[in-house]
Amino acid sequence: MLVSAQLSFNGFVEDLAIQLAGHGFERGEEGRVFRRFSPEGDVLIFEVQPSNHSSHWEKAFYINIGLVLAPKWEWDRQRTGWSVEELPRHYDGGWRRRLRFSGLSGNDQWRIADEDSAAQVSARVRQQLDDLMPQLLSLLDRDVVLNRTPDILGPGAWLTRAWILAGEGRTDELEHLLFVERPARTHDSVPIRTVWNYATGRAPETGQR
Repeated sequence: MLVSAQLSFNGFVEDLAIQLAGHGFERGEEGRVFRRFSPEGDVLIFEVQPSNHSSHWEKAFYINIGLVLAPKWEWDRQRTGWSVEELPRHYDGGWRRRLRFSGLSGNDQWRIADEDSAAQVSARVRQQLDDLMPQLLSLLDRDVVLNRTPDILGPGAWLTRAWILAGEGRTDELEHLLFVERPARTHDSVPIRTVWNYATGRAPETGQR
């Protein structure tokens, strides 16, 4: 049964790869990471993460989604010392979600035991992606994010906008966003300080990722 569950899971990942390729995603590490880059270097990432809740009879996993903005990734690479060839993973995203049974809400753990359950999961995931993909791909359009702010970004939309403004050198707009619009809505000054340091050319402290 372990082989059956693993093979069925592998078949699901192959189906997912085909669907994501149709939306412009390229397949990466271990065949379970998928990326689509914008012209500015921002990247939307899907990553299938096996769960330690898997058993001999069933493969449990998550489908993670992350948005990594080019300026934030540049800052992180400087801080960690990673090379320019290093590609971001979903956990590097300033915006992260999991694909769940009801889009971005509900149970987030998927399970596959055999071909039948793999087919059911594949159909459900395909439906969720068909519904969500237009919103997700809009996150790679900076004009949309800055001026029409997709609801899918949620309450952290201000920080996504901030990194885009920082990357584009729009410091006057960034200053207003960080120090006029947003301080009352966040108790964590670290993101504000980090993005402002990037925008003003301050080098990050180095450390391990």
